[in-house]
Amino acid sequence: MTALGAGVPVWVRTAIGAQATLLVGMGLGRFSYSPMVPALIQSGSLTPAEAGYVGAANLGGYLVGGLAVPWLLHRADAFAILRSCLILSFIALCASALPAGFLWLIACRGLLGITVAVMMILAIATVTANAPPGRLGQAAGIAFTGVGLGIFISAAGLPFLLDRGLVWAWIGAAVIGAVGLVLGLWGWSARLDATRPVSVGAKTPSAPRSRRMNPDAIRLVIAQGLFSVGLVPHSIYWVDYLVRDLNWSMAEGSMQWTLFGIGAVVGTVAWGRLADRIGFSHALAAVFASLALGIALPLIAPSPATVIFSSLVVGAQPGLSAVIAGRAQQAMGSGSMLGLWRWMVLSVGTGQMVGGYGLVALFNGRGSYLEVFLIGSAAMLGGGVLALGLGRDRPPSSR
Repeated sequence: MTALGAGVPVWVRTAIGAQATLLVGMGLGRFSYSPMVPALIQSGSLTPAEAGYVGAANLGGYLVGGLAVPWLLHRADAFAILRSCLILSFIALCASALPAGFLWLIACRGLLGITVAVMMILAIATVTANAPPGRLGQAAGIAFTGVGLGIFISAAGLPFLLDRGLVWAWIGAAVIGAVGLVLGLWGWSARLDATRPVSVGAKTPSAPRSRRMNPDAIRLVIAQGLFSVGLVPHSIYWVDYLVRDLNWSMAEGSMQWTLFGIGAVVGTVAWGRLADRIGFSHALAAVFASLALGIALPLIAPSPATVIFSSLVVGAQPGLSAVIAGRAQQAMGSGSMLGLWRWMVLSVGTGQMVGGYGLVALFNGRGSYLEVFLIGSAAMLGGGVLALGLGRDRPPSSR
């Protein structure tokens, strides 16, 4: 590990570690499920209602993981927690391949939700704390690109793997996850390798202390929750909408998920770099507006062009996470953003649980994709309004 890490700046290494972590936990653990929903239903493995609740279990687990972070930090080092959660996420991803039915998938995806919330809080807090002045957006963008990579790599291989059975699709995701596991463990060994006197050791988060939040922080917490609600329709129903409502083939639906991944890879870095140039508050409002349009347009005016637009634009949603994480760090000035970021992740967990179960129940009761997606679009618009009310960006502080 020491030889491999020689000459790599700590901020780059932690960003790569976070990228690999989010690849396994979020990119594969969460977003590889959506393109599998039609196949799970068509094979009889799950009913439509069960498929929705399996997806919602992952979202509910996210809230549990967010609540557990202070308890974990009082008992273990942040880097040890990150490595342990990364390993658990990989195990849960592999276990999902077992054809053990509804309750087994609920357990596997619930565990993935818990671990990814812990990893999201600790990984991003570490990345933003170690980003040098003027590189905050770039560092956060590198980290969140892991989500897009997971979406893109898994979606590109799904049509081939699903033709051979669901188990092969799960195994394929696990193989990709193994690469992320190795890379993530390398990234989170950075502090162990930073022993030379001239090196800057990684700044690691400790248990968050109670601190009164300023108005910008409160706006960010609420906006993050609205973002999580707005993301539910595409997370669970995007490919299902294309296949079962627009009568697209599974291959065509999976291709749109591939475009979703391309948007995530390109958009995340692009939004992060843009935030470094025009400011995080302006970039945040722009991302929210684009997401609101991308969610609603293909339902209001379905066509190949609007579907492709939606896949690319909504696929770039990790870019919002990168920008809002950077803005959270600015809201805390030179202090650690761990406490604020934890509240923001809890807001995501709450929004996902309420939005996930609520929108799944709405869909199961009314069978309307339009209503579900319009609610998601409205949530994104609400986040954009809150972003417009944020104060001016704080200049980056030297570290």
